[in-house]
Amino acid sequence: MQNSSRLIGKILLLAVMTATIGGCFGRSTKITAPTALSYPIAEWVLTVGQFAEIAAPIVLGDAPDIWTVAPTLPLGLSIDSITGVISGTPEQECPPNFFTITASNFGGETSVSLTIQVHPEAPCDLVYPDDSVQILAFTDFPTLHPTLACGPSNDYSVDPPLPAGISLDIFSGVISGSPIISQPPTLHEVTASNVSGSASFTILIEIVPAGPCDLVYANDDVVVSPFAPMDPILPSTGCGDPDLWEIDPPLPDGVSIDAASGVISGTPAVETPRIVYTVTASNEHGSDDAEIALRISPVFSYELDQISGEYDPETGEGGAEVRIILTEGGDNVTFPTQILMLSLALVHDTDRLDFTMVTPGQDLTGFNDGQGPEFFGHFETPTGFTLGIVFSFSADEGGLTADVPREVAVVTYSTIPDSFSGDEDGVASELEWGNPSAGDPGVPSVGNTVVLDGVTGIMPVTFGASLDLVPTE
Repeated sequence: MQNSSRLIGKILLLAVMTATIGGCFGRSTKITAPTALSYPIAEWVLTVGQFAEIAAPIVLGDAPDIWTVAPTLPLGLSIDSITGVISGTPEQECPPNFFTITASNFGGETSVSLTIQVHPEAPCDLVYPDDSVQILAFTDFPTLHPTLACGPSNDYSVDPPLPAGISLDIFSGVISGSPIISQPPTLHEVTASNVSGSASFTILIEIVPAGPCDLVYANDDVVVSPFAPMDPILPSTGCGDPDLWEIDPPLPDGVSIDAASGVISGTPAVETPRIVYTVTASNEHGSDDAEIALRISPVFSYELDQISGEYDPETGEGGAEVRIILTEGGDNVTFPTQILMLSLALVHDTDRLDFTMVTPGQDLTGFNDGQGPEFFGHFETPTGFTLGIVFSFSADEGGLTADVPREVAVVTYSTIPDSFSGDEDGVASELEWGNPSAGDPGVPSVGNTVVLDGVTGIMPVTFGASLDLVPTE
């Protein structure tokens, strides 16, 4: 009992002493929360496949007991919950993202944001199935698909540029196309890139020049008139450019083929039946052939026949009339051929004559129950006039045949008095076919044409005339 009393007394004494000593000489056991959490580098750019370590941020206050992060770090990275160090090898690309790092202990917690972005791994081991390609121009280039290791790429480039006609898809790296020019053996370096780096592959490409192909003449069955300039017959080709043009058999006198361009032109000096010619366009790499049929024959002709022409020598006043005659050549395979339309242009000496009028010829008066052609219209030009005649707008209704000479129009001119006054000897004035003012503003481009079926137009042979005007007694 006495011992128990002593123990209780010691306990009370210790309590009193503790209470007395506290305050000035005692130490508080309260834990404070971390504060002033910060990263020296707040934005990090990492690369897939490359180890990275981000040290824990600087903190004040009592040391953290645990570190956490939200949201979850990119795949391959982790945070050490004791030290706050973020480390690892990123495994996938990740856009810039904010991550909240939180440090905590029994006293509380504090947080700070950190930006992490993960770039893809740089491309590597770029390979194409062929490292050397040799093909002819204007043939299909073999489509080449690349293979690529490490990081992806949608940014392909090539240096020097590929030959015209061959292209590189900048997103997929596929090379394809059809070259339209030749090229000596040339090394082309293809590069696949991304934000982290690049990989390259070199391809040797040679484009061998091609021979001509697809030779064609726009008009390959032509009838032209003799003794008059023919419209040039123009060719076109594909593939390689021809260096030489040849034709077999030889063309008729007056007609030739340009050995450099293949254009057939000239003024035929003879008549021929329909002849089929073979034209060959060639260069050192090959050739191509085409056939063209040519017939030289006076299928149709325009002639002038003077009716009258006189003037008063004192006043110079007078006039003249001229008939326009259309005739079809008898050797035409469709003779007599139905003609649906005509056009013509006639020029006179404007210093001596004025155009007065043009009227339908006597061979046209019977059309449409005596009403004449369905259309008969002229246009006066600075040097003469043009005339269009439509016998029928429908081939079924029938047109004109010129198996014998047909008077299709009568032209009337009046004299310019100053040019004839006082002339007692008579005057000759030339009439010529054509319209030299065609193309001028307001002047139609009408030429001399015989239209057979509403589509097929043939240029006739034209014969000019000297219009004789004599003084009256």
